[in-house]
Amino acid sequence: MKKFDFRLQRVIDVREIKKQERARELAASQRELEDQEKRLREAAAECESSQIGLRQALKKRSSAGLLAALEKWRSGREEAAHRQTQKTTRQRQVVDGCRESLVAAAKDKEILERLKDHALVEYRSECQHEEQSFLDGLGCKIGHRWKYTRPEKLAE
Repeated sequence: MKKFDFRLQRVIDVREIKKQERARELAASQRELEDQEKRLREAAAECESSQIGLRQALKKRSSAGLLAALEKWRSGREEAAHRQTQKTTRQRQVVDGCRESLVAAAKDKEILERLKDHALVEYRSECQHEEQSFLDGLGCKIGHRWKYTRPEKLAE
């Protein structure tokens, strides 16, 4: 009996490689998203501290120059936080895209795996049918009688 050979096995192997590449891309983009979210938290904390600093300066009745500088610093922190929010949002979109491409690659591979499993079932069924036909042919030989011999007598 010949060995089962799936003609599309190389395609499955290539799809597995693509799936692994997509998984690596997703992992890298998730790490980048974590970094962006960390920077966003830091920017939000700086923005909050700038607002607190401006409030304290207003309570102390600071000079106009100091208040203007604090306001400029606060607006710069808000702008930085806004830019970081945009970067984080874009990175989330990249992660979503990577996740979708990984799912698509996994589906492509899964389809071929199912096809392979179906072909294997057919192959086994065909082999079993051939074996059964062979055994039926042996049992149907004309003029040949099968005689049952007990295992104990074979040992003698």
